Amino acid sequence: MAVHAAQPRSANGTSTSPAEGMSSWVRPDVFRQLSAAQDAFAAQLNLIPTFWFLLPLAIFFSITSWFLQQYVVEGATAHLAVFAVGAYIVFSSYFVCDYTMSRRSTSYASIPDDKKFYVLSNLIKSAVLFSYCPLAVHVLYEALAFDRWSTARIRNLGVLYAIPDFVSLFLVSRMSTTTKLHHSCVVIFMVYNLYTDYSTESVARALVVYAVFSTFAYLVNLLLASRFLQIGATVSLCMSIVALGLYGGCLAINWCWQVRFLWGLYRNNPSIGIYIYCTFMSMVVYDDVVLVRWLWNNVQRKARLANSRADKTTKNK
Repeated sequence: MAVHAAQPRSANGTSTSPAEGMSSWVRPDVFRQLSAAQDAFAAQLNLIPTFWFLLPLAIFFSITSWFLQQYVVEGATAHLAVFAVGAYIVFSSYFVCDYTMSRRSTSYASIPDDKKFYVLSNLIKSAVLFSYCPLAVHVLYEALAFDRWSTARIRNLGVLYAIPDFVSLFLVSRMSTTTKLHHSCVVIFMVYNLYTDYSTESVARALVVYAVFSTFAYLVNLLLASRFLQIGATVSLCMSIVALGLYGGCLAINWCWQVRFLWGLYRNNPSIGIYIYCTFMSMVVYDDVVLVRWLWNNVQRKARLANSRADKTTKNK
C-alpha cells in the first residue's frame, strides 16, 4: 500500500535536501537518551490498548493459519467458497475492531472518521499477512528448492492473499490511485490464478513468487497504521528502520529473481503472456517504489526527530 511522502523538513519548518537528510542519521547515543526521556512522553503513549487489540488478533490469525494449513490450503478445491468466507471474516473484523478500538484506545478514537478504516485496513492486513507467512515460506521453499509447484496449494494461497486487498477497496475511502490500481491488479491476478496449472513452467510462476515475497512485508502495514497512533519515538524509529530493511530486502531479492526467470522464460518460450504480465506488474512495481521512497523519507524524519529530542534531553540535564 503506497503513501506519498511529503518533502522532509527541518526543525524550523524549512525544506531539507536529500544530502541534509542523510547527514541527520540517528547518532549512536540517541536510543539511550530517548529511553531516559520516555517519562516525558508517557502521557502521549497509547500502546497498551493497541497491544491488547493486536495480541488477540495475532493469536486468532495464527490459529487460522494452522487451520488453513491443515484443512484448506492443501485439500480445498472450492476456491471461491474459501474466498467468500475469508472476505466475510475480514469484512466483519473491520467493524468489530472499530467498535473495540473506539472504546479502548484514545489515540484511535481521536483519529478522524474518514481515516479510521485506513488504519484498520493496515492493522488487519498486517495480522493477516503475518498469519500467512508459514504457508508462504513452505510454498516458496518447495518451489525454488525442489521445483514442486502444488497447484491446489498455490490457488488457495492466492485466494487468501487477495482477500484483505479486495475488502479494503470497498471499505477504505482514503486510498491513493496507485494503491487502488495495486489492489485491483491483485484481484485480477487472483482470478487468473484460479485457472492456471502451475505444474508446467509459465509466467504464472513469477506471479506466485512475487506474491509470496509481498506476504513477508506485513511489518510495513503495521508501520503505516502506527502513523495515526501515538507511539514512542524509539519504537517508531526502530519500526521504520526494520520495515525499510525488510521491505527493501524482499523487493531486491524478488526483482532479481523475476528478471532472471522472465528472461530465461522469454529465451526458451516467448509468449504474449510475458508482455501482459509485465504490463500489469509494472503498476504493482511502481506502487512498491513509491512505498520504498516513503519508507526511506520516513526513516530520515524519524532520525531527525530522535536526534532533536535527544539534544533537548541533554540540554535539560
